[in-house]
Amino acid sequence: MSKPLLIFGTGSLARLAHYYATHEMGLTVLGFVVDADRQNLEEYCGLPVFTWETCVAQYSPTTTSLYVAVGYREMRQRECLFGRVKDAKYAFQNIISTSAYVAETSRVGENNFIMPGSVVEPGVHLGDNNVVWSNTTLCHDCDIGHHNFFASNVTIGGEVTVGDRCFFGFSSTVLQQRHVEDDVLLAAQSLLFDHADALSCYMGVPAKRISDISPTLGVRVI
Repeated sequence: MSKPLLIFGTGSLARLAHYYATHEMGLTVLGFVVDADRQNLEEYCGLPVFTWETCVAQYSPTTTSLYVAVGYREMRQRECLFGRVKDAKYAFQNIISTSAYVAETSRVGENNFIMPGSVVEPGVHLGDNNVVWSNTTLCHDCDIGHHNFFASNVTIGGEVTVGDRCFFGFSSTVLQQRHVEDDVLLAAQSLLFDHADALSCYMGVPAKRISDISPTLGVRVI
């Protein structure tokens, strides 16, 4: 039986996580968690908003799970908050829509959000803290790292490897057996024919490398 859930964040991703957790997965959500300097709400979705310090003081990792609902604007922040919750020994909850297809032979890590209509085919390894938005397909035997964001209608071809902290825009496609390194941004509707180098932004059909990404800031989608 799943533990009662706290959701870290009060943005649109947190609201969606609350919806699917309660309406489709039947989970009990206790409230939302934010850092003290971001607490500008007392309630969200009809539930209390706690500071991180209050969360740690009042909710034990032995009885409570968390989902870190931080979106795509700063990929390094997603990784940082995930690490903080992990260090505090909380169990993570995957949020998986009942209308997503996740093959039995796939392997899915923790703190992943898989939305309606998405397909995770046989043999896929999906790491931790990834967002797979609606109608995205991760084809057979892909190896996906951690902290990535796949927007709606993305297709990742069979046997593709993806590193960490990458962003794939709406309706972008990676052809089969390609390698996407860490901190890559593939723009919406782009088609990646070749391997993608780390800390790079790609755009177009076929996708071309158009700019560097700061090694300090990482991928940011403003």
